[in-house]
Amino acid sequence: MKTSDLIHMLSLSPAFSKVGIERLQFLLEGSLRIKLESGQHLFRMGDKASYFFLVEVGNVVLYRPSYKGDHKIFRSMAAGDLLAETVMFVEPCHYPLSAQASVDSSVYRLPRERLLGLCQASPDFSMAMLEGMAIRISQSLNRIDLLTIGNSAQRLVVYLMDLYVQQRSAWLTLPAHHGVLARQLNITPETFSRQLGAFRRAGYIGGRNLELVLLDIEGLCHSVDLPLPKTGSEHGNPTTHLGSSLFDCCNYARRALGSN
Repeated sequence: MKTSDLIHMLSLSPAFSKVGIERLQFLLEGSLRIKLESGQHLFRMGDKASYFFLVEVGNVVLYRPSYKGDHKIFRSMAAGDLLAETVMFVEPCHYPLSAQASVDSSVYRLPRERLLGLCQASPDFSMAMLEGMAIRISQSLNRIDLLTIGNSAQRLVVYLMDLYVQQRSAWLTLPAHHGVLARQLNITPETFSRQLGAFRRAGYIGGRNLELVLLDIEGLCHSVDLPLPKTGSEHGNPTTHLGSSLFDCCNYARRALGSN
């Protein structure tokens, strides 16, 4: 990938959206492209964190092992997403989550020292980074709010409605497979599939797999006692809503896109 394309990908992240081209070029010096096979780990929780990463192609899942022996998935990372850039400021610096490729993928490895050096040398760069982190903290609060909604059906509908606001279309493209989304919504995969099936039979949604269509938005919201979603420019950029933040935590930033 050309350096100009990499700079453009970096600039789409909230953390770097206000950073000049020269400084982004400095960050990319010493970067290394890494290819990952499906199932291969990029890093594991607790590893020393000397690098942050930019996903070029593919998909990388962030997870943490649970006490039950399974994995608690926090987010599925796609092309253009940054991994672990704010972790770089913690000392001692260790990754708080594990990162594993779910398909054949490639990422760019960026040195921690470059990021810290820019922050020390440039107050403007530091302020831009702080603003990006503040956005992620705010969105993390939204995520907590979503996960504390009373039941699985409401959590699922809130998520679908937020995708509707983000994607500005009743035709939705889910960002991850159902099992991944279920765990992120704190719903068992069986309950997730059963609830989607019930919504289909009721005529509220259509489609299959990662492509869904909202056939009756009012009826869907009414069925779980939720208000209709707010749409329109007066309600702000859709990336400030829950659907974007569902895949974020304070340590990882997503690019800016237009249990029972």
